[in-house]
Amino acid sequence: MPDLPLLHDVAIALAAALGLGLLCARARQPVIIGYLVAGLLVGPGGLGFVTDRQSIATLAELGSILLMFTLGIEFSFSELRRVQRFALLGGSAQIVLTTLLASLVAIAMHVAPGTAITLGVLLALSSTVLVLKVLMERGELDSAHGRGMMGLLLVQDLSVVLVVILMPHLGHPDHLLGWPLAGAVLKAIAFLGAVVWCGTRLVPPLLQRIASTRHPDLYLLTTVLLCFGTAVVAWGLGLSLALGAFVAGLVVSESDHGHQMLSDVTPLRDLFATLFFVSLGMLISPAFLLAHAGLVLGLVGAVVVGKAAIVGAIARGFGYSGREALTMGLGLAQIGEFSFVLARMGEQQGLLMQDLFSLVLAVALVTLLITPWLMQVATPLYLFAVDRWPVRRTGTTGREDFPGVMTAERPSGPVVIAGFGRVGRQLGDLLARRHVPVAVIDRDVSVIQELRGRGIPCLYGDASRPPVLRHVGLARARILVVALPDPVSCKLTIAAARRLNPDLDIVARAHRSCDIPEMVRLGARDVIQPEFEASLGMIRSTLSRLGVPTAEVEDLTRHLQAERKRELLVPLSPPDGA
Repeated sequence: MPDLPLLHDVAIALAAALGLGLLCARARQPVIIGYLVAGLLVGPGGLGFVTDRQSIATLAELGSILLMFTLGIEFSFSELRRVQRFALLGGSAQIVLTTLLASLVAIAMHVAPGTAITLGVLLALSSTVLVLKVLMERGELDSAHGRGMMGLLLVQDLSVVLVVILMPHLGHPDHLLGWPLAGAVLKAIAFLGAVVWCGTRLVPPLLQRIASTRHPDLYLLTTVLLCFGTAVVAWGLGLSLALGAFVAGLVVSESDHGHQMLSDVTPLRDLFATLFFVSLGMLISPAFLLAHAGLVLGLVGAVVVGKAAIVGAIARGFGYSGREALTMGLGLAQIGEFSFVLARMGEQQGLLMQDLFSLVLAVALVTLLITPWLMQVATPLYLFAVDRWPVRRTGTTGREDFPGVMTAERPSGPVVIAGFGRVGRQLGDLLARRHVPVAVIDRDVSVIQELRGRGIPCLYGDASRPPVLRHVGLARARILVVALPDPVSCKLTIAAARRLNPDLDIVARAHRSCDIPEMVRLGARDVIQPEFEASLGMIRSTLSRLGVPTAEVEDLTRHLQAERKRELLVPLSPPDGA
């Protein structure tokens, strides 16, 4: 029987990744943690089931190349043009400040400058995959802090390209100010120009010809060839494989085939990326971790506090509220997946020794593990701080209103709409046509300016702040409609409004079924979940088309509504004293 050590090692690595990945998924933790732990357990420093780590690392290199290729496809030129001022300026400031602070601390501990800068860059990056997943699960992707976090993460991911160019020269400080770095940058620009020319002139007709054959396997081969072929050309020019793959993806994203290519290559990316993270875990020595557990935990605390402080301060400086700034800071206080790619490059360049590499991976592992919990405690922690150290509560920008907005005209008995997005706008337009007085609270300056131009009373600010609610005339309001884009803001607004006006009728939008009971407990008299209402609409339409009498359809939908309330344990009337 032939000896197949590589196949044996790959099978062991994938089996361990599957088992630990399933455990993490069941525990609602990022599967990347399971992959790293799997490598730690089966690697040479663990149980020793895999002894030839270099063979696994060779295959894992394909994972890092595919990761960079798909990053280029997902962030196209058109998307880069839509990055807002906060993302560009705030994201750049966050990366520079984090890198500078971490580098200075490392140099003070007698770490070589090149290694110190490498460590600073690794700590500056956060996990786009993890943060996106948590925001989606919490229904906060469209919230103010959710959009801000994704903007910062976008800039962080794109900064990886610059770091890939700089890293080969970090071990030689004299190169950073001389011709070697300038030559590398010029070579990268020339390479980018050549790839863009080929990508716009030669690749589209080729892809069209391949697609016309209707053979998916040929299309997949072409995609993989573009990715690895461009990476190899970049390597031949003295650039990195990762840079070549990213540029190839960025150019492909502008073609009509970008989405199909991403769909085709994603399974391959996930497979080899799994091996990539498992191979990184094999570099971690369990004995080293046990011997330095105190150091690991201390560095985790320093990373979380330091990154949270930097991100939070930058967000606050750009006008975000204290709660939003704290949520963004704690949400980005981990070390991300592209830090692993750069750490691997740092190891290959001799910038990170074995023990330091293990230390970085261990700290990253713990920060990824605690991120969902940190995002969950952000709001309670902020409310505790406000109650413990009271301050003058103002709107998001430190003012109680936006200049020139609703300073004299105060409606008598308006319907107050908190959040003028798609739901709030439809309701507001309908009420305006029926001549029902409306007052709007929103965080979008362009929305406030539009409403003021239409003569609709409005206020710029955070609707969860009591001063903002008082200023909009909540004491005289008929109804408060809470249509904010994230569940945390909705709950805080309901609670604040109920305290200010115990008799107020509150209608709220729920993003998730699990939010409904708490919203009712806080004082909402009617909670609407768009997805459930849409399902009732589809039921009505389907039954009507099947000839079911209208009265029977309405009885059925009322029964479904009552049944849903019982399932969610939602009282049919507001709580006592509400």
